[in-house]
Amino acid sequence: METEKSRKYEYTTLLLDMDGTFLDFEAAEKSAFMTAMTRHSYPAGEGEYACYQRINHGLWEAFERGEIDKPTLLSTRFGRLFDALGLKGDGAAFEREYQALLGEGAQLIEGAEEMLSYLAEGHALYVVTNGVERTQRNRLRLSGIDRFMTDLFISEAIGWQKPQKEFFDCCFERIPGLDRSRTLIIGDSLTSDIQGGFNAGIDTCWFNPKGKKKPEGFGRTGEREAHRDLEITSLYELKRLL
Repeated sequence: METEKSRKYEYTTLLLDMDGTFLDFEAAEKSAFMTAMTRHSYPAGEGEYACYQRINHGLWEAFERGEIDKPTLLSTRFGRLFDALGLKGDGAAFEREYQALLGEGAQLIEGAEEMLSYLAEGHALYVVTNGVERTQRNRLRLSGIDRFMTDLFISEAIGWQKPQKEFFDCCFERIPGLDRSRTLIIGDSLTSDIQGGFNAGIDTCWFNPKGKKKPEGFGRTGEREAHRDLEITSLYELKRLL
């Protein structure tokens, strides 16, 4: 992926992932998890949280591959956690409580508001997220960054999810005068955002603040020279690129 820091690219449409890119999902998730577990007098340490993350991550990957649907993901993850920890509880009811707490998590990634204000001056900004619709809308509202967005594309409402091509086809149908050659997706997930950009035939920008290495063999297949695949480690770099 390109890492140029001084060249500006002429895009008109930006598709923006939220969790882990502009919204600090890790902080919101951990706070909601710990609060919900404590309310029920369940153990709420780093080990329990790590166990939940493993289960949750695996289910989200299966969802992105189209192997399970969103209701299955949401209705089973805490039941699986309770089984793994040897706890008794209603996983579906706990999920509802967790979602309510998660919806209050409006923490932002460093530089998010400043960069969105800058980007909104010369680009149409669209949210593209696989999150739960009611939770995501509430978090965007509470954070105040919804004011920068032209529209919100949420998988639960669309019926497809990132990285599926159909998700992006539905988004593009709702964007007036879309020019794919001047459209860029920005996100932190290689499997969801960047692979989604590959599938949609648009340029990508990987937000990689932890300096992770791409898995062996990961990349765009076909028409590589026709697209740019950028990489940044800080949102502030967007000001030099866009």
